[in-house]
Amino acid sequence: MFASGSEKPKLAFLGPLGTYSHQAAHECFKESVEYLAQPTIADVQQTLSADVPFGIIPQENSINGSVVETYNLLRTPAVGRESFVRGYTVLAIQHSLVVRQGVKIEDIENVLSHEQALGQCRTWLAEHLPTASLVPMDSTASAAEKLLSAEPGGLDSRKCAAICSSVVVTIYEGLEVLQEGIQDGEENFTRFYVLSHGLDVALPAAVVLPTQNMALLRLQAPFESEAASRLDIAKAVTTLDLDLVRIDRRPSLHARLFDDVYFLEISATPDNGMEFPSWSDQLQRAVERMKHSGAEVAVLGVW
Repeated sequence: MFASGSEKPKLAFLGPLGTYSHQAAHECFKESVEYLAQPTIADVQQTLSADVPFGIIPQENSINGSVVETYNLLRTPAVGRESFVRGYTVLAIQHSLVVRQGVKIEDIENVLSHEQALGQCRTWLAEHLPTASLVPMDSTASAAEKLLSAEPGGLDSRKCAAICSSVVVTIYEGLEVLQEGIQDGEENFTRFYVLSHGLDVALPAAVVLPTQNMALLRLQAPFESEAASRLDIAKAVTTLDLDLVRIDRRPSLHARLFDDVYFLEISATPDNGMEFPSWSDQLQRAVERMKHSGAEVAVLGVW
């Protein structure tokens, strides 16, 4: 299912093998890259370099919402300066309850998984494992991998289960699927951002991403602002004069109390048969207008 080759460009993903990030990357990049597992989402971005030009990180789930770790990462200055979002891909998510072979559902006292997966299976867990402790892990596949330890995190592995993809039982010997399709609702999808080291590196020919004249911007009050000064996000959005697709917010890395940083996905204005400036011109003008409104603006991605 997953292949690599030493002469291929490298792609970093949230590992270990068998995560949904791994599957999304393979569906998008197929055999065109060598896959490098990383322990955290932040490590994916920090690994990007001339030697590892590509990465993929989860951005949002249709049930549990935005991935907090990803938006925390997008606050850092390296994103928009060294690494950039080049587009996205969407993966259908089917969660399974995985255990060590021989473990029964009545044995389970702890459920391990990424916090997103735990949130996406909240209803099933409340009905079938209401007294089980939920244990957050760095990824879904790392939770499955932990089951093979004698005492994962000090827990008895014979009393633990993992929420992850069923593909892990083909990768890690000694595991079995106890229940499939435990996510809340049938329509469960995760959107992943595709990253690159620099904006100019060419994506492999096998990669086909939606081309929608979109961009991701980071807005915040300038660091040199007075402590009482806060970004007027409403004013900044008004000056945008482009289609606002989504907006997210996280606490700023600045030291000011309750200062926020905003992430805007925007798209080009439909031309309606009229002659409009190019997308790059529209974007550049929008950024300048928002800067004049008092915002510090960074372009984190263009696709």
